[in-house]
Amino acid sequence: MSTTNKAPVVIVGAGPTGVMLAIELARRGVDVSVLDKQPSRPRESRAIGIHARTLEIFHQLGIVDEFLEVGHRVHGMAFHTTARRGLRVRFGGLDSPYPFLLTLSQEVTQRILDTQLERLGVSIERGVEVIDLEPDAGGVGLQLRDAGQDREHPLRAGWVVGCDGAHSLVRRRLGVPFDGKDYAQDWLMAEVNIDWAYSDDFAHIFARTAAPLPVFPLPSGRWRLFVPEVPNRGGERRPPDMEEIERLAATRGPARMRLTDPSLLATFRCYRRSTNIMRRGRMLVSGDAAHIHSPAGGQGLNTGLQDAFNLGWKLALVAGRRSPEALLDTYQSERAPIAAGVLALSHGLVRTFAMPSPIKRRLRDRVLPAAMALPTAERRCVTRLAQLSHTYRGGPLAVSPPGPAEGSIASGDRLPNVTGVDLDGRTICTLDLLRSRGYTLFVFADSRSDVDVAREATNRVARWDVKVKTLVLDGRTDRRHRRLRNRLVLVRPDGYVACNASLHRSDIPARYFTTIAVRSASEVS
Repeated sequence: MSTTNKAPVVIVGAGPTGVMLAIELARRGVDVSVLDKQPSRPRESRAIGIHARTLEIFHQLGIVDEFLEVGHRVHGMAFHTTARRGLRVRFGGLDSPYPFLLTLSQEVTQRILDTQLERLGVSIERGVEVIDLEPDAGGVGLQLRDAGQDREHPLRAGWVVGCDGAHSLVRRRLGVPFDGKDYAQDWLMAEVNIDWAYSDDFAHIFARTAAPLPVFPLPSGRWRLFVPEVPNRGGERRPPDMEEIERLAATRGPARMRLTDPSLLATFRCYRRSTNIMRRGRMLVSGDAAHIHSPAGGQGLNTGLQDAFNLGWKLALVAGRRSPEALLDTYQSERAPIAAGVLALSHGLVRTFAMPSPIKRRLRDRVLPAAMALPTAERRCVTRLAQLSHTYRGGPLAVSPPGPAEGSIASGDRLPNVTGVDLDGRTICTLDLLRSRGYTLFVFADSRSDVDVAREATNRVARWDVKVKTLVLDGRTDRRHRRLRNRLVLVRPDGYVACNASLHRSDIPARYFTTIAVRSASEVS
């Protein structure tokens, strides 16, 4: 394939995952092209839920307020079953500045991300379809076709990342399996007004019948209904009419709920598929191109965005020749297990709340409320739903220092949101200090007398352009985070702990970079 045009990184697909990856590359100075075969931004509302961990990422990018201004905050989930006492799971105990689920149309999420990418000087090339790819040792050749034209033209890329969805061409060209199955039944979806007595502070899942009716509040008083497990509607996936939605909602939901003014009526098929191979050579896949599952738990959009956030800084280091290509293998080794866990969670929710057997439903309705009455059980449940429990412990970038155990915050864990810390007389949280494009070294001290330790640590990591922040933990610090006292915590660009060492081992953070073979900017010719 003979090519003349060149691009260091080409992203195929301009959905939220692709644009997030482009943002991460562009803000690190990597030239990136984003191609999408659709001539314009999709207008339909798809994924609607943004969990706490993703909001923390938006905080790091400086765009979280744009989401909070237009989204609707959901403070928990209410499960309505045959039991006399229902079950409520609350997000308020999340260890995050965003202890809620934010709902808004994916169209709005896409618009905010697209605007941020434009601020970084990158425009999406729409109406450009990738029809073939040919990888080799030095890069990838792409054959492109413009929408509505027969003319084809070549493009040469150093790296190609497929963010092109479930039917990904990039994944097919990688030749990797996409194992799994579908649920053999269609799902219906509607966005409507509802006249009823239920609070819009909670999502409501009605599970009194063999198939459930999940209902999620949206901005402006609207609601999204999911109607899973309806008879197969054939290959054309004929959308429902309002009469069908009303009939099914009356069967599964509460009495006297009145649905009006539909703005969306749709049919879709749920699948549960994934690949464990997310990279071969100079080609990678991310988001739905690597894993798809049911909408139960609202995990899909968030998982794709976090794939991109994990990959972006690594690909920037490799493309900038500051790290060997082997660093990209850690993307697969870290994210593939996360995807497997998300698929298991989503499938488990489907099996729990879609139960044909009345006997099993009655047993579930007795056991679940009793189990979730334990605060620790509720906290574990919502932490997993919010994707705050994802960890890369034991992975190739989780470098544990010698000596005593690190405690409960280990290499590979997400840095918790530590509040009540003093920085130059201001009380802040650690998330406010993670907006750097690179690594951040936190010196968690008892007093300003430890400034000499911070200075020594700074000198050791200066060649890698690491931001060093000396924070004093005072009486306002959450007791869960006091285990960080007198610690040096090196944090990766994606907010996960690279290493956690004693305050007196200022050599440990510098060793981390030599261990994973990252070079300083001055070493790159």
